[in-house]
Amino acid sequence: MSTTARIPIRSPEDVWTFTERNVPLWDVLEFFPPDCIGPRGPKDPPRPYDVKPIVIETDMGFSFESDIQYGSWILRPCSPKQPGMMRWCKERGLEPGDTIVFEALGERRFAVRLEKAGASA
Repeated sequence: MSTTARIPIRSPEDVWTFTERNVPLWDVLEFFPPDCIGPRGPKDPPRPYDVKPIVIETDMGFSFESDIQYGSWILRPCSPKQPGMMRWCKERGLEPGDTIVFEALGERRFAVRLEKAGASA
């Protein structure tokens, strides 16, 4: 398995979705441990396994713990004021042509960084 997963930001609509909703992970789901996928909401039945969260370390100096919501395939949303994916997207300055890069740091630890358009990998 690759040590990185990349999500391109193709359009202004992607920027809006990532900053106002969340980052869909369906194209990179296999990058994350299968047992980090939790139920969609509190009224949904539990998953048929123990859900174990992952830790995301950002390039902005904060980290957060999360699972991935079943069905919506996003990191568990929280207020954009709290450490989480939405806060990172809002504060990071996403633009079309940029790429969100997840890097595996360990079995349950990942880094996220933004690769600006035109920057080399």
